[in-house]
Amino acid sequence: MKKKDGYNIVDRESEIDNLIMWINETKSLSEKETMKNDLKMLMSWTCKKIYSSESTNSYIKIINNK
Repeated sequence: MKKKDGYNIVDRESEIDNLIMWINETKSLSEKETMKNDLKMLMSWTCKKIYSSESTNSYIKIINNK
């Protein structure tokens, strides 16, 4: 896996767990909706590792890392 500027390589399932926790903690409806959409997207992916943006809620699949 190659490092991408502005992104960290993270475990997809751990990121799903984090999103579930953050959804329960946030009071902002718009943030909650964004995180729910991210959660749905990450749950539909099958890769083990993903790129997670250091500054936004952007994710990129890492292909061939099952």
